[in-house]
Amino acid sequence: MAKKADSTAVAEKITDIALQAKGLGVRFLEEAPANISKKTLAILPEDSARKYNMVPFQKEGDSVFVAMVNPQDFEALNVLRFLAEKERIRIEVYLVSEKVFIDIIKGYTGTDRVLKEAILALKKDDNSALRQVEETKKPAEASIFQDAPIAKLVEVIVQHAIDARASDIHIEPIDGTYRVRFRVDGLLRADLVFPKEVGRAAISRIKILSDLKIDENRKPQDGRFRFESESGFVDLRVSSLPVMEGEKIVMRVLEKNSDVGDLEKLGMWGRNRAIIEAKIQEPFGIILITGPTGSGKSTSLYAFLQILNKEDRNIITLEDPVEYNMEGVNQSQVRPEIGYTFANGLRSILRQDPNVIMVGEIRDSETAELAIHAALTGHLVFSTLHTNDAIGAIPRLVDMGIEPFLLSSSLEAVAAQRLVRRICEFCKEEFVLTDIQRQRIVALLDTIPDAEIVAYGLKRDNKLVIYQGKGCEKCGMSGYRGRIALYETIDVDDTMSRIIADQKGNEGAVQEAALKQGMLSMKQDGLLKALKAITSLAEVERVTEGTILLDEEDEE
Repeated sequence: MAKKADSTAVAEKITDIALQAKGLGVRFLEEAPANISKKTLAILPEDSARKYNMVPFQKEGDSVFVAMVNPQDFEALNVLRFLAEKERIRIEVYLVSEKVFIDIIKGYTGTDRVLKEAILALKKDDNSALRQVEETKKPAEASIFQDAPIAKLVEVIVQHAIDARASDIHIEPIDGTYRVRFRVDGLLRADLVFPKEVGRAAISRIKILSDLKIDENRKPQDGRFRFESESGFVDLRVSSLPVMEGEKIVMRVLEKNSDVGDLEKLGMWGRNRAIIEAKIQEPFGIILITGPTGSGKSTSLYAFLQILNKEDRNIITLEDPVEYNMEGVNQSQVRPEIGYTFANGLRSILRQDPNVIMVGEIRDSETAELAIHAALTGHLVFSTLHTNDAIGAIPRLVDMGIEPFLLSSSLEAVAAQRLVRRICEFCKEEFVLTDIQRQRIVALLDTIPDAEIVAYGLKRDNKLVIYQGKGCEKCGMSGYRGRIALYETIDVDDTMSRIIADQKGNEGAVQEAALKQGMLSMKQDGLLKALKAITSLAEVERVTEGTILLDEEDEE
């Protein structure tokens, strides 16, 4: 009842502000836009924005949209008039609540101010920054940042990465400076550059938080720490690497994802999903996910584990490193430097009475053989393999020395995947196809079984409409926001088992049998998702073989 009353009060307050805006003859902004560009915010300095409770949030042509808490503040309006004349822009005022104003002004992030403080601290005393870093050392679990300039700079960088939905943070020495880059939706983008001295101090701070040796910069180190963001705790996996100009740090942002067990949201639809959902309920056997590094294989395996994670199952994982902590799952990190490898670890956990085993990666023939034998002796095994497609996984295992008759008896399914970016919902627009592109799409669509067309909610007689992202403030002008996986899945049925056993997994024979099964290739899966306006054809082309977008002139 209390929550309902609170939501009612909020709704009434929003209505009151909207009516106030109407009375003042200005527009009303109900919520803060996402990913406001730094160039837009830079139109008005942060100090002035805070002083006058107004902040620019969007720029279109020569028009700048400014959010104000009090549009009747004459002093603030005079500042806007001066700004409009100086910059030759037109100001459009929006009324906002104090909460929305605070949400927008967070976009300044304070990076520039914090960076200046860090530089001044270093100029004052060359050792002060490092001394402050050491004095503010805390246990990795707490990761409480202090107000020392360098510590504050690290905090701002991490928070900015989280706000930008970055999956990785790169801090690297380059040309006498340090550069910060974020990987957002799979692509790296530069965000900040600061002096070498500041970079070294920031790296020392990160190493201390991660329980790494601060004086060891000759060899790689791995660690992790927990950061308390505005939305809750976030784990960061840290990797240091000596490079020519110093030391590079990469931090993987491991945010807890509530959708980790939802195959639908991951992008596993239709036949792909039906096969996997059936196979992971089997009492024993091995299921493989293939693809290059960074294609989301681990996320898919975690999704399978989350579905099976019940009290009556003993689930044990061997990982390098442990990506996400899963409640109720026994997770173990391999340490090759002390002899605790995937193979040795697998031997040990077989004595732990497991029902389900996840092996992070099959890297060698010994691990492959142990995984196959575990699957043959009553265990359900999940693992990953580096191959270009699902079909290539079978001959790859045979080449690793696995006996074909053992493989045919233990392998249940193989899925390959790639990640593509989702089209931004706020700036989605139709992509105009050429005649040759339309013909190619129709030709590829004709190779897809009717059952899959229906499963994806499409019809063959639909008008072919493909979308792309135009680029807007909410997606950082990229046209994309978020990612989804493309899949292809082989069901190792009786026919496929015979091919593996009798023909030693001959790639041509496996491919022919897979097509007869009705296997959807990643290219076909991508096309259907493009027709669903989930992703663009350009993204599908980026991660799969073949082409649709080339024009006739390009072919010649």
